[in-house]
Amino acid sequence: MKVMLAIFKLDRLGGKERDCMAIARHLAARGHDVTVLTTSADVAAIDDLRIESLRARGLANHVLLRNFARDVIDRRQRERPDALLSFERIPDADYHYVADGAAILRAWQLLAWPPRRRAKLALERAVFAAPAATRLFFLTERQRDEYIIAYDFEPARASVLPMVLHDDRYAAARKLGASRWRSELGIPGDALMAVSVAVDPKLKGVDRSLAALASYPKLHLVVAGSDSPWLHRGVVRRDLERRVHIVPYVAEVMELIAAADFMLHPARSEAAGQVIGEALLAGVPVLASAACGYAGEIERSGAGLVLPEPFQQEALVAGIAAMIDALPAMRKQAAARAKSLQQQRGAWLLAIAERIEQRDV
Repeated sequence: MKVMLAIFKLDRLGGKERDCMAIARHLAARGHDVTVLTTSADVAAIDDLRIESLRARGLANHVLLRNFARDVIDRRQRERPDALLSFERIPDADYHYVADGAAILRAWQLLAWPPRRRAKLALERAVFAAPAATRLFFLTERQRDEYIIAYDFEPARASVLPMVLHDDRYAAARKLGASRWRSELGIPGDALMAVSVAVDPKLKGVDRSLAALASYPKLHLVVAGSDSPWLHRGVVRRDLERRVHIVPYVAEVMELIAAADFMLHPARSEAAGQVIGEALLAGVPVLASAACGYAGEIERSGAGLVLPEPFQQEALVAGIAAMIDALPAMRKQAAARAKSLQQQRGAWLLAIAERIEQRDV
């Protein structure tokens, strides 16, 4: 089959972009002719994948996305692939990978620029609402149900994927051993270590975690993925320089997670939360907000705690105390979940490939 994937900015290398690359590689490994369309100009040769760059047209973000959708549609009409899998809202795509929450359900700011909202909602309606026939890959059942409530589409169009975890995470999990992280960061042996992996620290609730640290003088927090000035200011303002350690997003992120006693992830919004799955794969319990799509994985496994919505800072403070008290039992549950997750390696990629290959069934 000739399969075309479309993603606006591949070089952002966030979760959606990493998922796109993994899917493209998996489809290519199954013998399909795969092309990735993107506006990124500096990813022309990633391994053996065919990456084709489209010109980004426009200044405002919503104009860029709308023009990208038009260019992808034009390319599809000219090249006639067997299947088009979109990672952005592209009308008439055969498949759409739903990486975000529904824009129509978002609490838009009162002063949000009307043309931006109209354009985003128009693209979203064109993918989800009738008479669209695009088949949809959702990360969680909750995410699927929210979109069905918003757009009342035929449930048969939707597939909920197994937990999305990448092969490199599985490989790293099997090699975990003694970690260098605590000694290199200067974390005392009698201290507790929590970890947050957050490219966008505000969205992932790192400020909430910083505020809670005042109640736990022996708790250290390692924040990986962001060097934001906002984050540094928050640490200094709360006089936490000795207990908050800011590191870049490292290749050994699984080793860093495994070195922690638990993960802190009180996110404000999270369609899924792959870092939750990565922590469980590393055998580390998680304290997360119910806003995270994978929060149900924590509840089902017993490997951590989920904070109810709407979020309350007092609940986070109390949740940390409960985590600390129950750490031995929770780490045991996390280890059991890690073992079961090993049996699911590649399941999400297989589900996507089989759905595309059976598109006429």
